[in-house]
Amino acid sequence: MKFSLYSKKNQLDEMQEQTMRKIESHGFWLLWGSLLAAWIVQTVFGAADKAAGEWVVFMIGCIYTGVACLRNGLWDRHFSDTPPANAVWSLVAAVAVTLIIGFSRGYWVGAAFTGVFTGILCFALLQLCAALTRKRREHLDDPKDGE
Repeated sequence: MKFSLYSKKNQLDEMQEQTMRKIESHGFWLLWGSLLAAWIVQTVFGAADKAAGEWVVFMIGCIYTGVACLRNGLWDRHFSDTPPANAVWSLVAAVAVTLIIGFSRGYWVGAAFTGVFTGILCFALLQLCAALTRKRREHLDDPKDGE
């Protein structure tokens, strides 16, 4: 009898594979949300220097997910990549940054400027990513590539 801890062969049937992917997805989003919440709480309560590790792990996950989605021409299951949708998400980011900076530093004028800058930068980056995703999707769907 051969003993192995790891097999390259998939041990799951299709239903189990789909269930496993759902579990992994939920686990990722739980980890992502928890790291974001921990970082926000530590920043608001003035322990931002102690939150550096959480921030680094959070950003690694965000960058990996963003790059992987761009490479595969994927945007999202539920949200569209239109300018109005991107504007709404940019507004959400601007408000969140304004509140986090305002409560942590107590300087609301600077927080408002930071929030506005964040909203503009976020909108520009979302528009760029949406354009790159559409371009990549067209490239991947092009039947002339397969020949």
